[in-house]
Amino acid sequence: MRQSAILGASKLGKGPWRPEKKVTAIAFMGGCEVDFRQAELEDGVTEVSAISILGDVNIVVTPDIPVTISGVSILGSRNIARTKELVPSLNAKKSIHVKTVCILGGCYVTEFSEYEEEWT
Repeated sequence: MRQSAILGASKLGKGPWRPEKKVTAIAFMGGCEVDFRQAELEDGVTEVSAISILGDVNIVVTPDIPVTISGVSILGSRNIARTKELVPSLNAKKSIHVKTVCILGGCYVTEFSEYEEEWT
């Protein structure tokens, strides 16, 4: 499943949806948002490959989903911003791992959509 934004904006995951185990989001001089708040995740780890070049990839999650992030940032940034610290249980069946490449761009994991009003 792929989502890309080139010189613009795009969103994946408005309303209930069932993502594949691997999701790719690419933002080139634009913004891309992947919203997992109403996603029906399969058990195990859902991998998100986020590539941002002069743009931003925003990943929106619910507070109860464990999220990890790794990757490379060259004059860019990556961050997980949660309202409270999540301590996943040992029996957590679902989680998200974000692999990033940020070049003059960013990848951000949050619990709210930055563009909520614009997408409706």
